[in-house]
Amino acid sequence: MLPEDLKEKLMEVDSSLKKRQEVAFWVVKKPHYVREALQWCFTPESELLIPTAWVMEIICKHNPKNFFKYMHLFFEQLPSIKNDSALRSCAKICEMLCHYHFMHEFGIISNVLDKSERTLITECCFDWLITDQKVACQAPAMQCLYYLGWDDDKKWIYPELRNILTENAQNKSAGYQARARKILKRIA
Repeated sequence: MLPEDLKEKLMEVDSSLKKRQEVAFWVVKKPHYVREALQWCFTPESELLIPTAWVMEIICKHNPKNFFKYMHLFFEQLPSIKNDSALRSCAKICEMLCHYHFMHEFGIISNVLDKSERTLITECCFDWLITDQKVACQAPAMQCLYYLGWDDDKKWIYPELRNILTENAQNKSAGYQARARKILKRIA
């Protein structure tokens, strides 16, 4: 069951960055609350899904090791999340996780994601690109797929990504087109 003080804190979250950060930094002071939030609030039917997603995004950015311990709970729910606001945060979390994982080449962090997690992110990102999602979700998905294309067993990603981006860019917003150009230039 969700601890009452955690529920109260999550209910305080609003769209302001200041409040999101305040609650995220409160949560990491009790690291097991990261698990509790992901376990009880990070489900599609939870009334606390959006604030939890916002808080987890901040935690993943500023205290990634606290997120890494319980990210398996994030991946259990990721494919079923459909809410636009929560998906934006999920896509950004995926982007950060891919960044952390693939930066091991530069000695920063290594092997954050296992093969099944990378496969799940690949599937979700392609799904977000081919369905009617907002650019705030699609732009991080493009970046994730760029990183994931570095995997030896995922060389097929770049041709698929190139096809989707060139086909869709003409009908999308300026933000989508700018990110698509950037990614296409990198995978050329």
